[in-house]
Amino acid sequence: MLLALNLGLIASLKEGQVLTNREISRIFDVCACRGIRYKGSIKSRICHIVLIAAFNKMPEDSVRNPYHDRKIDDRIIYTGEGRRGDQKMIRGNLVLVRQMQENFPLYLLEKKSPGKYVFLGRYKVINVKNEIQRDSDGEERKVFIFELAKVYEQWK
Repeated sequence: MLLALNLGLIASLKEGQVLTNREISRIFDVCACRGIRYKGSIKSRICHIVLIAAFNKMPEDSVRNPYHDRKIDDRIIYTGEGRRGDQKMIRGNLVLVRQMQENFPLYLLEKKSPGKYVFLGRYKVINVKNEIQRDSDGEERKVFIFELAKVYEQWK
């Protein structure tokens, strides 16, 4: 019953709709922290992923949030998880690679201000590569860069 209720709530979301962190957690049945949140288990089955991106950060925010997410044309460039040192292919990063292979739903939200997130719709991972970025200590490190494309048939 809970899964059916959540699917109905997810399907009713409109692009541009503003959600709180608590609403994201309740609607998608995911944790209330992290940039890569997922429902399910890495060892068995992932139901869906919720990504939180921050595109227009102030320079002082880069210490706490060293990820360089960005929009390029109609694509989203999303930095994998891990704040210090080289990122590893575990947890959220591994789930994003599996999304490319298994095509389970991925929903993207943009953090606009503390506690306010804008629903951007459903996306899919189309590519993963490495890039050098600074970590939360200001040191260069290797990160995973996930290229996302919009899915226009939202609820199929």
